[in-house]
Amino acid sequence: MPSFGRRALLRGLGAAAAASPFVPLLESTRARGQSVTFPKRLVLFYTPHGTVWNKWLPTGTETAFTLSPILAPLARHQSRLTVVAGLGIPDKGVGAPHTKGPSLLWQGSTLADDGTFNRADCSGGCTYGWNTGASVDQLIIKALAPKTTYPSLQFGTRCGGNNPASRMIYTGPQQPLAPETDPWAAFGRLFAMPAAPSALAKLQAERKSVLDVAGAELAALRGRVSAADRVKLDAHAAAIRTLETRLAAAQPAACVAPKLAAKVTAGDAANTPAVMDGHFDLMTAALACDLTRFASYQHVIGDNDGTTYTWLGQTTAHHTMTHAPDSDTATWDQVTAIYTWYATKLGELLDRLAAIPEGGGTMLDNTLVVWGSELGKGNSHSFANVPFVLAGGAGGAVRGGRFLQVAAGTTHNRLLVAICQAMGATAIDTVGNTDTGKGPLPGLLA
Repeated sequence: MPSFGRRALLRGLGAAAAASPFVPLLESTRARGQSVTFPKRLVLFYTPHGTVWNKWLPTGTETAFTLSPILAPLARHQSRLTVVAGLGIPDKGVGAPHTKGPSLLWQGSTLADDGTFNRADCSGGCTYGWNTGASVDQLIIKALAPKTTYPSLQFGTRCGGNNPASRMIYTGPQQPLAPETDPWAAFGRLFAMPAAPSALAKLQAERKSVLDVAGAELAALRGRVSAADRVKLDAHAAAIRTLETRLAAAQPAACVAPKLAAKVTAGDAANTPAVMDGHFDLMTAALACDLTRFASYQHVIGDNDGTTYTWLGQTTAHHTMTHAPDSDTATWDQVTAIYTWYATKLGELLDRLAAIPEGGGTMLDNTLVVWGSELGKGNSHSFANVPFVLAGGAGGAVRGGRFLQVAAGTTHNRLLVAICQAMGATAIDTVGNTDTGKGPLPGLLA
């Protein structure tokens, strides 16, 4: 029997296999020892009115630190956390602090100045236009152009009306995206009809079908070649089996519609915990199904939303309490309880992401969750020391288990750039019209 060379061997496998993506994929995988990669996801998580700094700030060193009372509910995820202390949001543009803060947070851009507001006193209500830039998630989407059913999904609880003080996500200047505030309504939009297969799933299916054909042709060819060539064919078949295993591991998590709890009135403040849970269930399922890779959660608004956290036994609205003097320790203890509850709910979202396996890790390992606020401190309306917590790894781009204390004067624009680069938009080195520097936050990226 004649011996088959590599070209003849490939011809023997058939034109479809020889011309398919299977051959270069196999060669590149074997040559570089690459493992299958999973899509990166980004979740922006907002809560209002800053924090109680001395109850939020961890203690210790960068890699050996103790979480604060407010952050203690996240302890089970500490190895996946990066706590960033000392960042400030540039206080620029029109609008009162609570009004412009939510817009500055994820955009690093100011609200449009319509020229009619009273610069001497915004406390009575300034007039302004929509934001002048895109939010960080949308900048990344524009750079990467992910082929998912939805470019991004916005969720929120009691997020106010359609005005600049109530919108955080923008596709571009003057182009806000309204969050979905009712998870039961959002369920019908996302899961009532079968979703179209994602680009990733389609590619994997195509590759698997090619591998099936190639495997069958290898088996048929084996009986027609010499013993020496059978050794080559067996090695080739073993490589195919290895690749099949890797592709199977790379399949998206099973796309299962979430089972939401019984419907409640989403606009009723007393139902906030149930509404949040519904949003988190939807968000997790949408990311797992690869319906989107970008999601955000907006918890009420930066302005006075009037929410009283009755489920924590409180009787005064959150915003009102954050304007108490520092000497009113009893009130600030109640505010601390609210921020601790925020951390508890964030931990539950992280639990959901960590429960979905992907390869040798979980979906949380391939997701970057960023928790931020529009201010550092409520009663002074300070934009200094704004609290930021990152969770997950963005596929290894961010190394967790760290407490970073940044240099004085560092603005949050550096964090926004780092988010872009961690997600793969490496060409972005400045974000927003408040940014006077360049590059990512030093020490954040792996």
